[in-house]
Amino acid sequence: CQEGSRSLSQSPDLMVHVQFPPREKPYRCLECRQSFSQISNLFYHQRVHTGEGP
Repeated sequence: CQEGSRSLSQSPDLMVHVQFPPREKPYRCLECRQSFSQISNLFYHQRVHTGEGP
């Protein structure tokens, strides 16, 4: 991405990133305080803390 420091290896991910650049990250993990722009990403991330997967 020309605007940010994010490195995306797959073209579809880059296309989504360019079309919808991350701005606000209102969804925060209560375990580690990491923030996310989409609640679905927070739900996926929380699996790390429950032992369900990555």
